[in-house]
Amino acid sequence: MINSNNDINHYIIENQNLKEIFEVARQITSGLDTSFIIKNINLFVYSKFYPKFLAFVLKNDIDDLTPIYHNYNKKEYSKIKLDFESIEDLTTFFESQEFSQISFEQFKKIFKNKKIISELDRDKPEFLIPLKSHKATVGIYLQGAKGNNEPYSLDDIQFCIDILSFTSIAIENANLYREAIVDRMTKLFTHHQFQENLSKHINIGLRYGNKFSLIMLDIDHFKNFNDKYGHLIGDFIIKEISKILMASIRNVDFAARYGGEEFMILLPEIDANSAFLLAERLRKIIESHDFKNEDQASFNVTISLGVIEFDPDHVKYNENIIEPLDQALYKSKQNGRNRVTLGKYE
Repeated sequence: MINSNNDINHYIIENQNLKEIFEVARQITSGLDTSFIIKNINLFVYSKFYPKFLAFVLKNDIDDLTPIYHNYNKKEYSKIKLDFESIEDLTTFFESQEFSQISFEQFKKIFKNKKIISELDRDKPEFLIPLKSHKATVGIYLQGAKGNNEPYSLDDIQFCIDILSFTSIAIENANLYREAIVDRMTKLFTHHQFQENLSKHINIGLRYGNKFSLIMLDIDHFKNFNDKYGHLIGDFIIKEISKILMASIRNVDFAARYGGEEFMILLPEIDANSAFLLAERLRKIIESHDFKNEDQASFNVTISLGVIEFDPDHVKYNENIIEPLDQALYKSKQNGRNRVTLGKYE
């Protein structure tokens, strides 16, 4: 039974908070991209409390536990690698504790790793919330003092705990989705994802007239390279080339590992001439690159490439554009390798 105006106000606020939480939960669980999820949480929490900062500490990628600090300071975003080896020390600690949240002052008293404490103390957090999903702790959330320096109430803290419980599940789902669509060794998209993406672009191109181009590339004499240096060095070369590709293309471009040492790049709104220039630039970068492994041994490789632009008069299905592109790559190899060939439709 409600006995006072204070009780009425409390229930009104609690009901409003629940509505807000469910609305944000609906938004973030509809996305399967970690950046989208944490950006939406930032906007929501910032509008609610105006904190001096908020941050997520998450692993860098699949099979890469390097701790990455995603910081939002008055809506300005920055991303840095923290100066300790693995996020595992943090996640293991919180998995062994029952904390749903902990003040940073209390955390400093009971957590043993002083280097990690120092790294997390960079923005002076008020409290930490472990991002616990059903299966694991996927990261850590930190929040600074309110902009007006008023203390957080217990209801404020509970509100953050509730919204971040949905966030944890959304991040875990995003991680699982990424594991399903990328090649674990290269972190490029899989062959299957490329085929699906290509099919979508063909349908859009046929309906709306959008253009795009493809680059297909292959490492020259790679079988001989593997036979000479071994598969570990071969894998190292594939990983390094993948990094070069990702560093050389736009965010909207789509790079995939097509097969063993073959790669595909889909370039939206790019014509054949521009795609050819990019392919030539990639060829030169890789030709001049010193592939130096952990043992400081140096290796050099070259690539052959084919380029083609989508043509709605010739392309209705994936194979209609892949076959002439594959022939262009084959001609680059026939003509001496380490070159780019522009594909033609018959």
